[in-house]
Amino acid sequence: MDLKIYKNIKKIRELKNITREYIAGELGMSTSGYGKIERGEVDLTVTKIIRIAAILNVSVSFIFNFDVNQIFEESKKSKPQKN
Repeated sequence: MDLKIYKNIKKIRELKNITREYIAGELGMSTSGYGKIERGEVDLTVTKIIRIAAILNVSVSFIFNFDVNQIFEESKKSKPQKN
């Protein structure tokens, strides 16, 4: 699986201020085991991706298509312009 998926999971988790310990607990696994997921050291099953997406409260497609640069671009657009 593309390493981007694993990195996206980590970025989304961090942006949502969710701990690895919390997600690991929700998945019924150790924190170190979950860490291996974020580092791309283990293969993810579709079921596990669906469960992680639910915990992060995002869609699976959001995880696959997530681009942190989009957040910063949206933030720039929403800031009032200085005169």
